[in-house]
Amino acid sequence: MNDDDIICTCYEVSVKDIKDAYANGAKTVEAIGEATQAGTLCGACIGEIESLLESLNK
Repeated sequence: MNDDDIICTCYEVSVKDIKDAYANGAKTVEAIGEATQAGTLCGACIGEIESLLESLNK
């Protein structure tokens, strides 16, 4: 996954946007949603957000 890849097409949220939110304390899908809006409209990207968070937690 590249930093420029779009995870949430509804809000155009990229991998880098999610990594930045994670670095600023958003450690759950819900917190990522609050910080970036990713996963808060249609929900199709929630699985990808979970996978990305899992990889960041390692």
